[in-house]
Amino acid sequence: MATLPAGLIWLASYPKSGNTWMRVLFANLLTGSEQPCNINRLSEEELLISRWRFCDELLVEPDSLYSAELAKLRAMQGAFVARRLGTPFICKTHDRFDTEVTGLPGSRGLYLVRDPRDVAISLSHHAGISIDAAIAQMLDATAHSDGPMQLRYALGDWASHVTGWTTQEEIPVQVVRYEDLRQDTKAEFTRIIGWLNGTASSAEVDRAIDHSSLRELQRQEATHGFRESLPQQERFFRSGKAGEWRQALTPGQIRRIEDAFGPVMEQWGYSQVHHV
Repeated sequence: MATLPAGLIWLASYPKSGNTWMRVLFANLLTGSEQPCNINRLSEEELLISRWRFCDELLVEPDSLYSAELAKLRAMQGAFVARRLGTPFICKTHDRFDTEVTGLPGSRGLYLVRDPRDVAISLSHHAGISIDAAIAQMLDATAHSDGPMQLRYALGDWASHVTGWTTQEEIPVQVVRYEDLRQDTKAEFTRIIGWLNGTASSAEVDRAIDHSSLRELQRQEATHGFRESLPQQERFFRSGKAGEWRQALTPGQIRRIEDAFGPVMEQWGYSQVHHV
């Protein structure tokens, strides 16, 4: 059966960069079932931004804390859960890298990066906002996320999010390009498993990929819904395409993204149409 070493593994990304798909891949790999994992039963242990979970485990109301205090307690919570499980703890996060929260000694990270032009389209559909509004959010260095069910966390703009995770030296991080994972899922997923010092047979990887296909995810969502989708969202698992921006964005929208993120885009292989 496929295995991964115990410990905390951050599964980090800017929103709409393939994080949920990667979570499903790991769930299907480690479960080893002949049937696809239920997408509505992904491990609760994957999430550490639940307001109620924070209250239950730390016995404190997060709204009563200063930002620095919340950061320290979030770090303590992550370390506590990882020790308690004694198994691989693959934890989804959209947090901007923060030494206090995500730089826990002994942890590792997988960072998914996706062409920001495609991110803008996916974010627009996900949040039920215009593409221009999605781009504005991606450009906002002060952007954060919270809600009645979530802890407040810093997101920042797309470029600083990518740079923060990929240039920090606190913990080992392996970068995964969404486009590479789409183009050759088996080769890229096998590479990731190897980097994590995990073991999996070729057949186990094939089965995990088959059980995590977009068709299967869409089938489950159409039948049972998906608990992580938003009320304004038509569907969570939409197209998953790479390069959709070429048909969906206007020249002005493309230029706006490239003017803001050009150097970081080029660093990760996303060529610009409008060179500055």
